[in-house]
Amino acid sequence: MKKKILFLCTGNTCRSVLAHYYAAKLAADLKLPYKFTSAGLAAHKEIVQPGIVADLLAKEGIKDFSHVPVMMTGKLVKSSDLILAMTNDHKTRLVALYPRAAKKTHTLIEYAGFGRDDIADPYGRDDLFYYEVFKLIKTAVKAALEKLKRSRIK
Repeated sequence: MKKKILFLCTGNTCRSVLAHYYAAKLAADLKLPYKFTSAGLAAHKEIVQPGIVADLLAKEGIKDFSHVPVMMTGKLVKSSDLILAMTNDHKTRLVALYPRAAKKTHTLIEYAGFGRDDIADPYGRDDLFYYEVFKLIKTAVKAALEKLKRSRIK
């Protein structure tokens, strides 16, 4: 059975989406047995996905990208084996709502072994800011997948 990894941010339009789809592609390329999803603490399906997100993913070979923001739910939290939040605030808010998820919830930066920094929210910013955020996400996702490969989350 594939282990389920959830990426979490605010609106599920940028950071968690970039991490989700990039991780899924990278894991498939490496034949790693993980299933990825993403959600937002304040997601709404009516929020428009910034076009730059699809452009950045297309440059990574992820074509025909389509995503509708998903609200984080208790069911998603319970079914996830690992939750990787984009900020410490996301992590804190999720654990406050679902204390039993504390052991499986980390920030992406923390889990990757890069410290305790947050991944800045690019929503509404210029394309260069999105590019820099995605560069950090890609580096952190690669490190997280290496860690997963070594640990084979239980």
